[in-house]
Amino acid sequence: MNRSIAIFGCGGHGKVVGEIALLNKFKTIHFFDDAFKDKKKFDFLIKGNFADMVKKKKNYSCFFIAIGNNKIRSEKLKYLKKYKFNIINLIHPTSIVSKLAFTEKGICFMANSVINPGSRIGFGSIINTSSSIDHDCVIGKFCHISPNVSLSGEVKIGDYSWIGTGAAIKNKIKVGKYCVIGVGSKVYKNISDKIIYKN
Repeated sequence: MNRSIAIFGCGGHGKVVGEIALLNKFKTIHFFDDAFKDKKKFDFLIKGNFADMVKKKKNYSCFFIAIGNNKIRSEKLKYLKKYKFNIINLIHPTSIVSKLAFTEKGICFMANSVINPGSRIGFGSIINTSSSIDHDCVIGKFCHISPNVSLSGEVKIGDYSWIGTGAAIKNKIKVGKYCVIGVGSKVYKNISDKIIYKN
């Protein structure tokens, strides 16, 4: 199989995703971005914008969206899914993803992240560095679980929610859609949709 990947997103998040692609032994790793100007400041080859990536679909065996913003990531992934691009997951070699977990596509599992049995990770979510997702958690679509987050068992995170770095959520808690949980917050109660929560 031709081990070539096109990745959209040339920010800091993209750099990390690019290294994960390297560690997964992709022979060709090309990046695309709509706003990036100085190619000398990025560690990987930039081949154009999103429209260019679409035009060059046949040149790559798979595709990934490396955008931290949940809304923008969702828009790009929905387009790729609609037109049947081969969207993959990228899993860092030090990440532990249980064979008894269910994962959709377009997910990045970063270094030292842990996904325990029974958990479900939705389309296009980010599981960032050293995050721990315990048994039977449900992470919705287009979520961002930031570095060092700890979710106890049976936690549910709604679509498009962002859990800030170092947050900890008690077992069986439900966090609604489009929520933001602040850096270092401790969550002991259910959170409704569209809430910014910090303590």
